[in-house]
Parts: sequence; C-alpha cells; structure tokens
Amino acid sequence: MLLVLLALLLAGCTGESATSPDARGRPPERTSTRAPAGLLLARPAAEGREAYNATVQALRGLVRRTPEGQRIRIVGNSFSFVPLAEDLVAAHERGADVQVLVDRQASGEWQAPAVLREALGDDPRADSFVQLAAGGVHQKVWSFTRTGSSHDVVLVGSMNLTYHSAGQYTDVWSWVGRPDVRRVFDRRFEVLSRTLPDVPATAPVRLGRARAWFYPGYTEATDPVRGLLDGVPPEGARIQVAMYAWLDERGIGLARLLAEKAAAGADVEVVLGPSVGALVRAVLEGSGIEVHEGVYDDGDDLHHKLAVVSHPAVVGGRERFVLTGSDNWTTTSLGRPEVLLQLRPDRTAFDRYRRWIDALVARAEREDG
Repeated sequence: MLLVLLALLLAGCTGESATSPDARGRPPERTSTRAPAGLLLARPAAEGREAYNATVQALRGLVRRTPEGQRIRIVGNSFSFVPLAEDLVAAHERGADVQVLVDRQASGEWQAPAVLREALGDDPRADSFVQLAAGGVHQKVWSFTRTGSSHDVVLVGSMNLTYHSAGQYTDVWSWVGRPDVRRVFDRRFEVLSRTLPDVPATAPVRLGRARAWFYPGYTEATDPVRGLLDGVPPEGARIQVAMYAWLDERGIGLARLLAEKAAAGADVEVVLGPSVGALVRAVLEGSGIEVHEGVYDDGDDLHHKLAVVSHPAVVGGRERFVLTGSDNWTTTSLGRPEVLLQLRPDRTAFDRYRRWIDALVARAEREDG
C-alpha cells in the first residue's frame, strides 16, 4: 500500500494533466464537454506521438463531441493527419455536416484528404464535402456551430493539420459562445469556397476587442502588420516576435522597421524559425535587436506567426496587443488567402503569450550554452 501511495504522489509531481497518456499509451478522452476558450499553446510532439500534441487533442475532442445536425468547417493549407480525417468521417456518419477546404497543392497527394473524399464526396453544394482548391489558401481556421455543451466555437492560429506541425511549437486562439465571430468566419469560408483561386479583397473586420484582416488585397504599402507596428511609440515599448518564415522585400521592410524602433528606445527581441532570409537576418543582427534561434538541436522548431507588443498608454498604464494567425512575414503571404488577427487579450492571457516566447528564448540560450 505504501508503494502505491508513493507512486501516486510521484505521478502527481510530474506536472502531467488530464490529457496525459493512459496506461495503454493512447491519449485519453477529455471528460469536459465545454470547448477550451482563449489561448491554446502546444509544444512539439515526438515522431510517432503526434496524437499527444495538446492542440491536436483539443481539436479531436471538439470533432468527437459535435452531435447530429451541427456543422464543422475547416479551412487549412495542409492536411495529412489521418486520425483527424477519420474523426471527421465519424462525425459525418452520425449526422453532422462536415465541410473541409484545403489547398490542393499542399494537400492533394496525401491520404487524409482521400479518406475524406471517399466518405464525404467533393461537391461543395452538399451538406458534407472536402474541397481541394487552387489558390494557395494558407489560413488555419476550425469552426463548430455546437460541440459538447458549447455553441459557436471558432479556433484560429498557426497550426497545420499535419504530423509535421504537431511536432512544432504552435499557438491557436479559441472563441466560445461567439455567434458573431462564427458568422464572420462562415462568410469567409463561403467566399473562399465560391471564388478560389481568385479571392476578392475583403475589408478588415472587428470581432469585439479583436480585429481580423483577410488577405489577399494588401500591398507592402498597405500591409496591416506594418501599420500596427509603425503605430507603436518606441520609448518604453517591448516587442517580441516569434516567426516561422521571414523573407523577401516585405520581410526586410519589417525588419528595418523593428530596427528603427529598437534604435529609438524599444526593447525588441525575436525568435527566428527555419525560413529566414539572409538580408532579414543581417538587418536584425546588425541593429542591436536580441536575435535567437527557434530551430533547436533536436530538430524541434516553431511555426508561430506571432508578435507580442506592449507600450506606454497615452493616459497612463500600458497598451497591449498580440498579432497572430497564419500570416508569415513575406510578400507571398500578402497575395494569398491568409488571416491576421490583432488580439487584445486580458492580462492573464497576454502574460501567457509573453512567458511562452520567454521560454522559447530560454531554450535557445541554453543550447547556445
């Protein structure tokens, strides 16, 4: 008995949550019927253990709890994760409408879309379908009219539905009980389904305290990221960036803008993913900005498109916002279907974003030694 108690105490000290593997080595079912709201963060899952990725588990739970008569909509760039495709087929078979739109070039040769096509068909006029579309769709959005006890659930972030992305650092923002947000992303889904590959420009949309920009329709001169960062008063500001891809003329321009902010007094720190241009890197490293590598010794890397910003407010205190979504800092991103979010989360969620980037930096510094 003493040994059993000791084992239980040790298990309780590991920091494992209710989503830890069960004794048979499978991710357990989540018992809560409520969708997770706010910030979802996921660390890389090891190869062969992608199902244990925290966001993968959350998404599969939402799909599994979607009942008959409700609707799931997914927009993605790449979709290779077969277990999720099988979950979506099961949702369709119990009477849910399942509508999936992914990029043809990125996903067309993989098994997961083939599994969906066989079960759902590919007619976008049907209640359930998978649509492999041309046009470079790159946004990552998952929405549910109802799942479990939660209604009007929308998740937007940086995670592809792939085995590879389950092995990366990612972030996703979840709205729960927000029919207004779901309607916005429903309209976006319908526009993409109807117009790809020639998607029309769309005006920015307010989502309560948040805002969304849907690309294409912007140039480097009208780039919303540039506009938002340019508006940050540098003295006393802190800007942290974790970016998967940072390239070409747009990327160089944003790097120069951050260098100017740093020179004018802002505390700027960046964590760079695997796809960073040489000139972008040269601008950042030559400016005094703290630069850290987000590709780690064991092969882990990040898939964030994330900027966490705070600065003194005009009337005292500090303004805080987060830029996230699917928008890499590249010219290519401006010309394809993307979503950029500006979030104004509460202090608790904002601090979670900040601590997350701090942890990415700390890992890089440990490995630099």
